[in-house]
Amino acid sequence: MKTGLALAGGGVSGSAAIGVIQALEENGIAVTHLAGTSSGSIVAALYAYGYTVDELRQLIPRFTRSQLDVDWKAILSKFLLRRSKFDGWIKGVRLRALLDEFTHYQSVADFPIPCGVVATDLRLGKPVVFAKDPIPGFHTESDLPISLALLASSAIPVIFQSVRWNGLILADGGVSMNCPVQVVRAMGAEKVIAVDTVTAFANDDVGELRSGLSVFTHVINLNLRNQMAHEHRYADVSLFPHVGYVGAFDFHKVEQCIEAGYRYALDNMERIRAALTSASGESPSDLRSRF
Repeated sequence: MKTGLALAGGGVSGSAAIGVIQALEENGIAVTHLAGTSSGSIVAALYAYGYTVDELRQLIPRFTRSQLDVDWKAILSKFLLRRSKFDGWIKGVRLRALLDEFTHYQSVADFPIPCGVVATDLRLGKPVVFAKDPIPGFHTESDLPISLALLASSAIPVIFQSVRWNGLILADGGVSMNCPVQVVRAMGAEKVIAVDTVTAFANDDVGELRSGLSVFTHVINLNLRNQMAHEHRYADVSLFPHVGYVGAFDFHKVEQCIEAGYRYALDNMERIRAALTSASGESPSDLRSRF
């Protein structure tokens, strides 16, 4: 059976997908197709590239705040010299360099396991998928480095500078498709497991939302939750690991997220197996978690 994983973005919390993959492997469930958005795309791409779970546990903690290379020159030009050109706070040069190190400058056409990296075309507001082969129903690009595809998929608007490629202006895939279930299915997966850490966080008790940042973050999570609800309808089973309060750049909580994903998947393994062994005519929505 061809089993696919759709890995949602969510900043550092997206690393919970590594724990999910570990639990699947330990229970004899092989992943044959992957697609991911933002942080989910990094996990999907590195796994599809050939890294083992143990190796991912060593690599992912190398993402730190040191990769957040603020473009002070552009910021000063914008606010002091009042120049109009300003694309984002963070250049992404250091992040891409680390991704190049991990993927050895190879192209998305070199993935040994089918993998789709989802970004957003800012002009049209539609997803662009970077993958080896054309994906029916989606604008697909294949002739670019894995590192650049991942940078585009993770480029949160205004925070990161957008990526220009082949006439496209690209930003975070979460703008258009944060949990790419339909992409995985269009790639040929017969069964699809979705992994989404944002929905559980958006549904948690948020208290009194005392700060402007907490309100802003919660609004984003609510929008992502509502957007992903549509995608979850196409999954055979959706997993919503509870990782606790984890900010987008709380890199020191990576291990916490991986462990949370692992424990959650183990606790839900019976449900996962039921979804993967159900008759193809059964409605996927009947098997997903409900909130």
